[in-house]
Amino acid sequence: MRAVVVGTGKIGCGYLAPLFADAGWQVTLGARSAEKAARIRAARGFWVTVTGPSAQSTMVDGIDAAAVDSPEFCRAVSAADVVALAVGVGAVRGAAGALARALATRPVDRPVDVWVVENGDCAATLRDAVQSVADAEGLRLPPVGFAGGVAHVAVGRGDWSGSGRPEFVGDDARRLAVDGTGLLTPLPDLEGVWATGQYLARLREKLYIFNAGHAISAYLGWLRGHRTLAEAVADPQLRPIIVGCLIESRKAVIEAYPELATGEGTSPDLHEPVADALRRFADPDLADPILRVARDPIRKLAPHDRLLGPVRLIRDATGGVPAHFALGVAGALLYRGDGDEQARNLAGQLSRDGVMAVLERVCGLPRGDAFAEAVATRYRGFILTAEGAIFPPVHTTDALLAPALDTPVEPARTR
Repeated sequence: MRAVVVGTGKIGCGYLAPLFADAGWQVTLGARSAEKAARIRAARGFWVTVTGPSAQSTMVDGIDAAAVDSPEFCRAVSAADVVALAVGVGAVRGAAGALARALATRPVDRPVDVWVVENGDCAATLRDAVQSVADAEGLRLPPVGFAGGVAHVAVGRGDWSGSGRPEFVGDDARRLAVDGTGLLTPLPDLEGVWATGQYLARLREKLYIFNAGHAISAYLGWLRGHRTLAEAVADPQLRPIIVGCLIESRKAVIEAYPELATGEGTSPDLHEPVADALRRFADPDLADPILRVARDPIRKLAPHDRLLGPVRLIRDATGGVPAHFALGVAGALLYRGDGDEQARNLAGQLSRDGVMAVLERVCGLPRGDAFAEAVATRYRGFILTAEGAIFPPVHTTDALLAPALDTPVEPARTR
């Protein structure tokens, strides 16, 4: 069996390539450039470390690499049994040209599935872009299924920037839900992979609960001077806010998608997934860098992404303003990570136009909206000092801090 993994980043190398390789498949990585492909081939493998109770490191070798749009890439796609894409939501459309030309080299009677493993509902976007390229260039495509994939794993570290063999470090949540309605061929038997009939619900469950809490921990953690998610979630000032966000969003997602409480082995318990997310955030071996999780704040503040998407569901479910998310969004507006172009752009917009204009333009919140007003109040309430950030108050209740989640932690270091 042969797989092509398009994308040589954390999910591509830290999860998808070893997933196929461990099952005995031949794997080719699709790299952005010939130089990157040569770098991967020269390394002759890379390390993958899985953290958690059964922590282990394994060498993944025997992996080939080819630059996308190269003859080698076309040959790999022509022979592949599965193609998996993990390039980042913003780069999905840009991958369509190379993928269309490679798919056109396949026999017209040999169907193939493309798994679009991204933090967004991108499969239809890729399908339409591939077909548009095929139409424009007169390419004949075989039957192709485009199926979204929800990868639950968090890969905190690893890249190809250095020399030698890199190490990709991820946690033990190695599960992948593939949209069964988009598949043309039977789903292969791979550990932790299953076909779901609830793809959009599964995607929003991950994006609006785990990824939302992940991002808010990063933005508020950065304001407190922390370097990793583990430090942020151990901070006694931040932990109640993070728990509040997770529970607010978990309640709203279950109300919007009640099938998640009963289908495909999901626990109906409100607190169990929240406790699992906190456990993963607090993983000291993963040491997920705050600068990685917080990057690209404008994208994460978009109306249907991980911060504003759950806010909409919470407001639909309760009719109220989610106070913890208001503080988290305000923290995202204040994020100024080194080298983050979107953070610089956001700072410029805030300085030039003011917070209400940015909430309208970036987040889609109209002026006068109650949640926008709550975010603006908290944004203006932060006091930034040389010693760290003084947080504005956020209203909470004892109900948000369930005993099962209120585990003792050591205070994290702050500035």
